[in-house]
Amino acid sequence: MKTVLLTSNSFRHRYIARCLAAKTDLQLIITEEKSDKIINFSALDQEDRDFQKMHFAERERFEIQYFGKEAFPGNVLELQLAHGEINSNLILESLQGLSPDFIILFGTSIIKTELLQAFPDRFVNLHLGLSPWYKGSATNLFPLVDRRPEFLGATFHLARPKVDAGEILHQIRPELEKDDGLHDIGNKIIRQAGKILSKLLYSYQEGKITPIRQSNSWKICKIKDLSTEKLKKAYENMEDGMIGDYLQKKEEIDAKWPIISNLQE
Repeated sequence: MKTVLLTSNSFRHRYIARCLAAKTDLQLIITEEKSDKIINFSALDQEDRDFQKMHFAERERFEIQYFGKEAFPGNVLELQLAHGEINSNLILESLQGLSPDFIILFGTSIIKTELLQAFPDRFVNLHLGLSPWYKGSATNLFPLVDRRPEFLGATFHLARPKVDAGEILHQIRPELEKDDGLHDIGNKIIRQAGKILSKLLYSYQEGKITPIRQSNSWKICKIKDLSTEKLKKAYENMEDGMIGDYLQKKEEIDAKWPIISNLQE
């Protein structure tokens, strides 16, 4: 199976690349820089600026703890892009030249219709969040703000022009422990997703998975809406024992919001 990965360049993205390279013929890794707006704290006061810096420093520390500092697979060509260049003619031509079976999306900016239509049903998005309930960005943070840990997880779906709206192939919820911190949760989800990604692609290619159309959106999440106040609320909810409370009734709560499971992990 020939694959291409469109992603970013943090430790979590390198981990997914290594997972793909281990089980598929990964032909190309295209990395796109994150927007500068994500870590631009200039408009914040000193207290909020320090909190945001702490949050991102901890995120990186935990990523290293879970995934190590390993680079992208050395035997795979890497094409590095500035933010916003993912839909350029260079990418279209590169993909057409390779003609991969699947193009995996993980952490890039929005892929436009022209590129999607050039490879129908071959773009598979690894969305960190459970669609259709939480779509958009930071979708494993907003459930912590809302005290809804039942909506933590990942969704593998076909990419469509509308954000996170494509037909679902498979979903996972994290294997949580009551003492997990905020960054443990995010990395556990990525680790689980990486372990099954290649198996999922093969199952779909072999016709063992029927994509399931999504229902209407429940919540569209945007980075600009994740204020420092909301981020602090997520940490407060974690410290208040939210995960332990959820785990006590996990089976009952999850049953109200069944996910799509098409793969024996």
